[in-house]
Amino acid sequence: MAGKEVAEKKSTEVGQVIDYGEDAGAGFENQSREDISIPFITVLQALSPQVSKETVEGAKSGMLFNTVTEELIDDVTFVPGYTEHVYVEWVPRKEGGGFVALHQMDSPVVAKAKEESEEFGKLKVDREGGGQNDLVETFYVYGSILDEEDNPESMAVIAFTSSKIKIYRKWNTSIRMFTVKTEDGRKVRPPMFAHRVKLGSQKEQANGEEYFNFTLKPANGKIKDSLLEPGCEALESARSVGEMVKSGLAKAAHDSVDGEGGDNADEDIPF
Repeated sequence: MAGKEVAEKKSTEVGQVIDYGEDAGAGFENQSREDISIPFITVLQALSPQVSKETVEGAKSGMLFNTVTEELIDDVTFVPGYTEHVYVEWVPRKEGGGFVALHQMDSPVVAKAKEESEEFGKLKVDREGGGQNDLVETFYVYGSILDEEDNPESMAVIAFTSSKIKIYRKWNTSIRMFTVKTEDGRKVRPPMFAHRVKLGSQKEQANGEEYFNFTLKPANGKIKDSLLEPGCEALESARSVGEMVKSGLAKAAHDSVDGEGGDNADEDIPF
């Protein structure tokens, strides 16, 4: 019995604050971006494998989905920390799907694909050994997901492609134009990672068919009411995610969407 009592006293209760002292963070020193992958938050469509093939129990069109944890989400509070505008090369879904590479906007690969494009907005890249890959314009937004009490919970990245780009641009314009007054009367733009955003989904129509798109709204209704206090944990967490991506310490978990094709399950959207 004595041994059992000792063991019970040494166990850690969920939520208990623990101080590891000088050991805090140890063991991760030699890791690189290959060790840290940031999960995507996607919006499921009718032809998403999680829905059409029932690979995830309870998955329905319009739900948000964490591609790494495979968690289904109705909506979530998100704090953006960093954006990236790139072209992403994918193997077409009908040929098995799969991430190939990221290409910067000024890449010779992108320039060549635009010159040779036979259909507006549809870019292709010749694949070694024959065939072609898709080249998809993508806006990535990296940041932190918050729990119900606005505490940082996990990292995440949202990919805006095709019809999702209009949602990104409208939201990004709104926060870029927003300013606050400092004590000395100056108007300044809050950092991106000061914004709490409610990420959800909504039904839209195109060519007579329905699909789901992202929604990005201030978490508390208005931008000014959704701002985070300088130095708070949620703000610093989103800032940290951005710094990790910029420094190369973390990258998007492209392997987690390999089965969804080049445009991340947008192929069933009727453009």
